Amino acid sequence: MPAKDPSVQLTQDLLQEYSSARSAWFKQASEDNEFRAGKQWSTKQVNSLRDRNQEPVVVNVILPAVEQAKALLTANKPRFQATARENSDIKTAKAFSDLMTYIWDNSSGNMELKQAIDDYYVKGMGALMAYYDPHEDFGKGEIFLRSINPFDLYLDPSCKSPFASDSTHMIVAKRIMRSQLKNLYPDYADIIDRAQETSYIAGSSTSRFGLFDEQLSPQDISQRQRVADNDVELEVMDRYTKIRKPLWHCYDPYSNEEKILTDRQYEAYLEEPAFIVTTPDGKEEIITEKNQVANLLGIYDSMGMVFHTEIDEASGQQVTLPGEDPNGQTTVSIQGITKKLLEKRKEIVCNNVLLNRIVHMLCVGDERLYEHELPVDTYPIVTLMNGFHRNPYPQSDVRIVRGLQEYINKIRSLIVAHASSSTNVKLLIPRGSMDKQRLEEEWARAGTAVIEFDPELGQPIVAGPVPLPNELYKNEADAKADVERILGIYAMMQGQAEGAPQTYKGTIALDEYGQRRIKSKRDDIEDGVNQLAKVIVQMIQTYYTETKIVRLINPNMAPSEISINYNLHDQLTGEVIEKINDVTTGKYDVIVITGSTLPSNRWARFEYYMQLYQTGIIDQIEVLKQTDVADVEGVLKRKDMIMQLQGQLQQAGEEIKKLKGDLQTAQRESMHDKKRVEVKEFEKKLAKAEAKAEMTSSLFQARAGDELKKLKEETKAAEKEAKRITPL
Repeated sequence: MPAKDPSVQLTQDLLQEYSSARSAWFKQASEDNEFRAGKQWSTKQVNSLRDRNQEPVVVNVILPAVEQAKALLTANKPRFQATARENSDIKTAKAFSDLMTYIWDNSSGNMELKQAIDDYYVKGMGALMAYYDPHEDFGKGEIFLRSINPFDLYLDPSCKSPFASDSTHMIVAKRIMRSQLKNLYPDYADIIDRAQETSYIAGSSTSRFGLFDEQLSPQDISQRQRVADNDVELEVMDRYTKIRKPLWHCYDPYSNEEKILTDRQYEAYLEEPAFIVTTPDGKEEIITEKNQVANLLGIYDSMGMVFHTEIDEASGQQVTLPGEDPNGQTTVSIQGITKKLLEKRKEIVCNNVLLNRIVHMLCVGDERLYEHELPVDTYPIVTLMNGFHRNPYPQSDVRIVRGLQEYINKIRSLIVAHASSSTNVKLLIPRGSMDKQRLEEEWARAGTAVIEFDPELGQPIVAGPVPLPNELYKNEADAKADVERILGIYAMMQGQAEGAPQTYKGTIALDEYGQRRIKSKRDDIEDGVNQLAKVIVQMIQTYYTETKIVRLINPNMAPSEISINYNLHDQLTGEVIEKINDVTTGKYDVIVITGSTLPSNRWARFEYYMQLYQTGIIDQIEVLKQTDVADVEGVLKRKDMIMQLQGQLQQAGEEIKKLKGDLQTAQRESMHDKKRVEVKEFEKKLAKAEAKAEMTSSLFQARAGDELKKLKEETKAAEKEAKRITPL
């Protein structure tokens, strides 16, 4: 028989040790899980009640209370916010928040978180895990998250962190069918075929009684399953171990870049090129940023180590020429070096440090499948502990309210038993007065009954049950309210009832204790998701190295896309100039926005967004996101079309108005032209009349002159004749 692998032996020894330490918690958590599901009577209690002709009644208050708490804590999916530690990575930080949303949606994160919160409430501990599947996305690989059954998770008993981050080892052990394992790990089919059935994982036992034969635990199902072929269940053990590994921590102050490198990566890092640039004023500048170094390499190849700039007389523009400036004013020299020289000069700081790394080992039965190192410094498994007492065995809320639930069941059983006694009255009769069996049959009948008896043997006595006090019913109602109060939730109330916590516009009503409880639980969930986000960020920077187009699903909006690690090429040379949204470099912090998972008053939020829209702070798209409009994209398209048509209509109206004005102006000018023509015609006629009058006057004056001249001549002739006749 071949010797067992030491790593497999270590895993099995640790599993037995951790399983023994958590046996009490495992039994309690199993009982709490069954108790929540309806197994709330023990077998002894059920037998005792049925011996008294009483039926064990279950009034399950815990189940709806837990479901309501889950709905309260997961009303909305978490929204992530990424922050870059360097100013140059601000744009890429937005890509990280989008990537977290993409991974959350791609992994059905809401469903996984609901399951983890259910375990958190019922079993005392929920667990979330991030992992990388290299076969997804057509071989490019995808990062997923999922919830883990806390019964399958084995932690170091000495860990004190609520996230179990200080655990020396973490083991996830469960039973999986051989055929399913071969589908999950086809590359290791030979090893899986060699694996034999083992019994290192302990099962659970319960003394609770299921009134309706509920199947809750894996043992209930395994006892009923039938395997038609040779397929068997194999024990699969995932062990995660934290180790301290020597790595190189390098910080470049000139590019503000910080890296964690292995020995091989460190040697390659020291061989990367850099430049020392001497400016015209004699100052030296060290250039290590990749894009700037690439530009200087191009200048070095074309201009050499020394170059200068001068004004081109033909174009009047500044050009770069090789050689020194004759005037000695613009000479620049560059010297090609490697980062190894800068490290020797202490310009770049590189220290050999010990950092945490996680080693993952998987074994099936007594066979080892593989072992590799994960690119994270914390465990990819994050626990959400409820009643945390600085040990990995927390107490659930179901355990706290279990006594109240049993009290409610007992009260209800008493009420049912009293009602049964009231409908079946006890009758005391003298012995031998009549047939007892016939009397029971007649008395049990509903409606009018006639029963004969012998009065000489005595009068029958009817013994009725004592009425139950009203305080008993109030005690049951108070116990139900106490269960909801202890769990930290109240029903969502539409109005204000007397004695009930106040509500405003449909918000969630909580008393002071409930508010503290729900806030504490909200903080537990958000802190756990934040811890998981740190692991996912490290996985993103390791596994998402190629160009990837991420598709985001937005409620009521068309899917949007974002590209990461997108290479921007030079159109002429085809060389990579810049990598857009490079998620493989830099340091980023991703957190869940506080309260993003909680329900909100939709109408109040809509009014708030409307105020922001009216003041111009946000656009109409953000307002539409807060509504129940299904076709937001269609609304926006039609809105744009209407706005375009309105703009065209307004433009046409303005054009028509302008044309009307032009027409009126033209009409006025035409009228004025007509008047001017009429005046000109009148002036012409007037000028003709004036000319004619002048001509008539001139002719009259000429004729009058002629007549006057003729008269003068006649007068002169008469005077001459008179002188001639008159004697001297």
